Amino acid sequence: MGSYGLGQLKNYEYLDHTADIMFHTWGKDLKEALEQMVLIMNNYMVELDSVELDDSATEQTISVKGHDMDSLLFALLDEFLFVFNTEFIIFKQVEIISFDRENFSIEAIGKGVELDKSKHTTGTEIKAITYSCMKIEENPDKSDIHVIVDI
Repeated sequence: MGSYGLGQLKNYEYLDHTADIMFHTWGKDLKEALEQMVLIMNNYMVELDSVELDDSATEQTISVKGHDMDSLLFALLDEFLFVFNTEFIIFKQVEIISFDRENFSIEAIGKGVELDKSKHTTGTEIKAITYSCMKIEENPDKSDIHVIVDI
């Protein structure tokens, strides 16, 4: 099996947390940090360097709404987790194509492939996204996001 690299995923770290795992992502702006958060979640469930986006790759449009930024982040991750758990699609690329901060809505396109345990290295199951310790920090040149997921 060849190594395909992490693709778009680059700005992340896993942080220890009692009984769960905290994801920390960052980017030049909030959009990039959000895209990285979706990818780190996928990488935790299936090692993205074992995933190749080939002719079998599929694109899915994900549309979510919230009532504030935290609920919007939760909805985005929860919807991508739902697609993984119901359609077994592992996303290696994510692009937010619409981000409405006033109405708290996001439309994103995810590109991925169906999970194949004979080719893909599986990680840890994520049971749920949580609001515990959720943090979104925006600065002029960098945005950071922290999310704890239940494993």
